[in-house]
Amino acid sequence: VVPREDLEAHRAVERLFLHHRLSRQSHDNTYYDTFDWRLFRQGTVLRTQRDGNTWNLTWVQSDGSEIQRSALTQKPEFVWNLPPGGLRVGLEDVVEMRRLLPLFTIEAQTETLDLLDSRRKTVARLQLRNSKAHPLRGDRPSARLPLALLASPVRGYDQQFERLLAALQEEHLEPLEDSEFDQGAAAAGFQPGTYSHKLELQLEPDMRSDEALRAILRRLLQVIQQNEEGLRGNLDSEFLHDFRVSVRRTRSALSQLKGVLPPDKVAHFKKEFSWLGQITGPTRDLDVYQLKMPDYRASLPEPLRDDLDPLDEFLSRHQKLEHQELAQLLDTRRYHSLLSDWEAFLDQPLEEDTDHPEGATPILELASKRIWESSRKVLKKGAAIGPDTPAEALHRLRIECKKLRYLLEFFRSLYPEGDLLPLIAALKRLQDNLGDFNDLEVQQETLRAFARTMLAEKIGTASSLMAMGRLVERLEERQVEERKTFHRRFDRFSSRRNRQRFKKLFQRTGAPQA
Repeated sequence: VVPREDLEAHRAVERLFLHHRLSRQSHDNTYYDTFDWRLFRQGTVLRTQRDGNTWNLTWVQSDGSEIQRSALTQKPEFVWNLPPGGLRVGLEDVVEMRRLLPLFTIEAQTETLDLLDSRRKTVARLQLRNSKAHPLRGDRPSARLPLALLASPVRGYDQQFERLLAALQEEHLEPLEDSEFDQGAAAAGFQPGTYSHKLELQLEPDMRSDEALRAILRRLLQVIQQNEEGLRGNLDSEFLHDFRVSVRRTRSALSQLKGVLPPDKVAHFKKEFSWLGQITGPTRDLDVYQLKMPDYRASLPEPLRDDLDPLDEFLSRHQKLEHQELAQLLDTRRYHSLLSDWEAFLDQPLEEDTDHPEGATPILELASKRIWESSRKVLKKGAAIGPDTPAEALHRLRIECKKLRYLLEFFRSLYPEGDLLPLIAALKRLQDNLGDFNDLEVQQETLRAFARTMLAEKIGTASSLMAMGRLVERLEERQVEERKTFHRRFDRFSSRRNRQRFKKLFQRTGAPQA
C-alpha cells in the first residue's frame, strides 16, 4: 500500500530498472453474491466488467484464480438467465434459485509499469491502482480505497523479481492483505457470510425456560425482519420461504412450550402469526410451482415439453398478482402492529416470581420432556401405518415429524452433537419421504384446479391441457413409489439404536452425558 503523498517507491523502481514501458487503463468491477452469501461461503466471488453492451462475467476463487467466465448481453440476475456453458453449470449447484444481487462497484484507474532489461524484455510488472468503492445497496456513500502498488513476476526472470521486491521492501510499504472484494465489502458496510436462516443459539442447560424461549423467538423474529425487504421486492423465492419458515417455527414454539409464557399473550400472538402464515401461503405456493417447472418439463416426452408454456405463463402472471396483494397486506396496520407488539413483548423484563407453571423450569428439563413426548407420538403413529392405511394418516405423521424436528432444532445446543445429529438426519430422511408423498398429492389436485382456471381464462389450449394430464399421471406414479419407500425410511428412523439415543438424551432430567 502506497501512501498517497509518497510515490518514491514507484520512482525508485523506475531508476533501478532504467527501462520501462507505461500504460494506463481504467475499469469498473461490479461484485455479486446471493443474499445468504452462497458464493462467499464456497470461497469464491463473482464479478462483472462492462465492455460497451457486453458484461464480462468472471467467477474466481478468493485467491484470484479464475474458475469460469462468460460474456453476457445483460446484467446477471438468475443462473437460468446465463448462456449455456461451464459457468452456468458450475453456478447452478451453488446459487440454485437465488438472485445474484449487485453489492458494490470498484472503479479503478491503473498505471502499469513493464520493467525491461537491457534487451527490452519485460522482466517484471508493477501496477499502481487508484480505486473507489461505490455501494449499490443501502445508503452508504462512495469511499476511496487505499492506493495500491502491485508487483507481479514474469516467468523465467526470478532474479529480477527478487530485486524488485527488495527495492519495495526498502521503502517500508505496508503489505496489502485484503483483496479488492474484501476492501469493497468493508467500504460498502457488508460483513460477508453473516446472514443465516438457522437458529444458531447457544442455550445453557440451567437457563429458565421463559428466558430460553424468548431467545428462540427473538432469533426467529430477526430472520423475519431480515427477509422482509427482499420479500417485498419479490427479488427471489427464498426471501418468502425463510420468512414463512420462521413464522411456522414461531407458531410451533408457542404451541409446544405451553405454560412458559402468559397464556393470554400466547393465544393472541398465535392467532396473529397464523394470519401471517395464511396471507403468505398463496404467493409461496405459486413460487413453488414455478420452481418445479423445469422438473415438470423434464418428466414429459420432449415433444410435449413446450406444451407446458401456457402453464408457465399462467403461474408467472398469478404469482405477480398474489405478490402484489401480499405486499399490500404487509403495509397494513395489523402487520406492523404484530411485529412491533411482538418485539416489545419479547423485550419485556422476565418476571422473577412467575405464576406460569413452566416459566422457571430449567430449559434442559422442559426440552427433554417435550422432545421425549413428541418422539413417542411419532414412533407410535408411524408404527400403526400399514400398506392399506389411508393417506391421511401419513399426513398427520408428517405434521408430528415437523413438530419434533422443530424441537430438536430449538434445543440442539443442549445435547451432544454426536448423539443428536444421527437422529436429526434420520428424521429428515423420513420427513423428505412424507413431504414428497404429501406434495405429490397436493400437486395433482392443484394442477387439475389450474387447468380449470386456465380454461375459464381462455389460455388453456387442448395441447397444454393434455400435457398437464400426462404430468398428473407422472405425479401419481411417483406418489405410489414414495408410499412404497415409507416403511424403509420409518424402519431406519425407528431402529433400536435410534430408540436408545432418544432414551439416553430425553427420557430423564439433568444433563446428558457427552
